[in-house]
Amino acid sequence: MRIAIVGFQHETNSFSPGVTTAEAFGTPFGWPRLSRGEELLERLPGTAVPSAGALAALQAAGGTPVPIFWAIALPSAPVDHAAFEGYRDEILDGLRAALPLDGVFLELHGAMATTEEEDAEGAIIAAVRDLVGPDLPIVVSLDLHTNLTQRMVSCADFLDAYRTYPHVDMSETGARAMRRLISFVNGAPRPAAAFREVPFLLPLTAQATGAEPVCRLYRAAQEAGGDGRDVTLTLGFPLADIASAGPAIAAYAPDAATAEALAEAQLALWTAAEAEFAAPILPPAEAIAAARAVPPGPGPVVLADVQDNPGGGGTNDTTGLLQAMVDAGLDGALLVHIADAEAVAAARAAGPGAEIDVDLGGRSDPETGAPVPGPWRVCRLGDGRFTGQGPMYSGNAIDMGRVVLLERNGVQVIVAAGRMQASEPALIRHLGIEPAELPFLAVKSSVHFRGAYQEMAREILHVDAPGRVTMDLTRLPYRRALRPPAGTRRNSGQDTEKS
Repeated sequence: MRIAIVGFQHETNSFSPGVTTAEAFGTPFGWPRLSRGEELLERLPGTAVPSAGALAALQAAGGTPVPIFWAIALPSAPVDHAAFEGYRDEILDGLRAALPLDGVFLELHGAMATTEEEDAEGAIIAAVRDLVGPDLPIVVSLDLHTNLTQRMVSCADFLDAYRTYPHVDMSETGARAMRRLISFVNGAPRPAAAFREVPFLLPLTAQATGAEPVCRLYRAAQEAGGDGRDVTLTLGFPLADIASAGPAIAAYAPDAATAEALAEAQLALWTAAEAEFAAPILPPAEAIAAARAVPPGPGPVVLADVQDNPGGGGTNDTTGLLQAMVDAGLDGALLVHIADAEAVAAARAAGPGAEIDVDLGGRSDPETGAPVPGPWRVCRLGDGRFTGQGPMYSGNAIDMGRVVLLERNGVQVIVAAGRMQASEPALIRHLGIEPAELPFLAVKSSVHFRGAYQEMAREILHVDAPGRVTMDLTRLPYRRALRPPAGTRRNSGQDTEKS
């Protein structure tokens, strides 16, 4: 049983500045490096990525992996189409050279868009299908934030998406998808599929699977499975300004009529729950005042800078929350982190204990706020190398490059050259700080931080500071997206006019 292993992930934020180049897939802070051929078998096992789980499941079944290609870039602006075509062609060439195969496992994100192709994953799956023919089984693992399309559903035999946000089941999803692929190879019938689009968009902070109504809707999807029936839910990535943006449902069953009925029943549950999707968010000064009002106790009050989430295409250097913390003198607070290579260089040149008069952050996107002026005291230096401890990056060998810890007016901030979502406590601990002992912890993350900090936090507050990962979707200048934000449809939710 020879199964090809391919991974190619990017989450595209249409409102992020610039273009994502081919080089961005080579330096994905927090994730394994771009790997070709046997490099996949060296770098992926033991990490949390879907292909790691798929490889383990295949090995357990006695199958032979045929590693082709694996790469990921941090969420950012649309992918340069020439770069996409180059990687796509490399994947196809690798598969062509590996034939004959018994199956193809694809690890894709589901929300990649290029400068010319809105449905990049649909294009990849279709190209692989054209190459291998109609009979070879193709199974795809997807991110929960997939903007699902009919082309993806039609061209793959089965699509399986993460069921948790924070994504603590990436490897598990890969293993589950691989087991389904193995069943097809061993003769299990391919299911009929049905596809439905949920008629509204959800901000990221309303998508947490531990909160209602998402928790209830996912539970209903799982309870509807069995006897050859399966439901795959994707919540969509609303920062992709494309026609397919939004939540969707893929239903699988032994026959088309059952699949259609299953999809329709799940769609009715989602439509009925529209009014329940709410995501409160506070301006920085109000959030700081609320944090100070939280009664003393173990663990930090977490201030989530949800709109500068590098995991959603944020620049990782906006300053709205940091400036408010410094102005308020939020003593003992730590912010993770600001991406600013110039400040890192200045701090390392000066050394611990020195004061440096540098402007911090606000360099890459002036529209989201000005830099925070110095002077800053250099507290500590770090090499930025550690192994992931949190559920999202667990086991990943991470190299952030050199990092520094700066302080002003009682507020500390970690500064690094590169972007990485603040969901990894090892970054803090490698500087000698225990996050559970902090009074206040500010994180640049929308939801993933909850995987590491939900249990230790005294309170969690969402902060409405400027950033490109907008939570109030009515603020976005959509041109291509066809579905309005939840709660904005007219006539009690029955009118799907674009907002």
